[in-house]
Amino acid sequence: MTGLDKIIEKILLQSQENCNAILNDASAQVKKIISEAREKANKESSDIIAKANAEAKKIEAVSKSSAESITRNRYLEIRNAILNDIISAAYLEIEKFSDEEYFAMLRRLCIKNVLEGECEMHLSGYDIGRLPDDFEMSINSEIYEKGAVHICDTPADIENGFILHYGDVEINCTLKAVFDENMDRLKDMLSTALF
Repeated sequence: MTGLDKIIEKILLQSQENCNAILNDASAQVKKIISEAREKANKESSDIIAKANAEAKKIEAVSKSSAESITRNRYLEIRNAILNDIISAAYLEIEKFSDEEYFAMLRRLCIKNVLEGECEMHLSGYDIGRLPDDFEMSINSEIYEKGAVHICDTPADIENGFILHYGDVEINCTLKAVFDENMDRLKDMLSTALF
């Protein structure tokens, strides 16, 4: 082998060594890049999974809260409907009262609501037609220290109960007004008894 061949062989060998070193460095860098990419991907996927789990928990909590709210609202609607039905039935039950029971109730209602001074009591035409003879007197015997009630012969445009007129002041004691005025209290009493 000549000197030139030896130089070329040495250059080739050195070149091969350099190529191998470059390939080894490149391979090491590729492994490092792949390792770092895996670490980054694992961290990012863990973060994504953690965020997804947190979001899922939030959605679950919101859904649960929403479902509880819907259930609670539905329960309140049903409970309110039951209370309204009972109160409506009680109102209708008054229509079944005998004349004696009905006017005893009106008497108590009048005594409870009467003010100082004289007033006119306005009844429905139906109630005027079945009015007990001593109704006005029985009320006045209870309230004589406060004033007097005079029953008006002209029927009022009401279904039941009565309206007291003290000049410009009107006290609405129709049964609908009494029930409406006491609706919250009636519902509270029924709720306590039933629920």
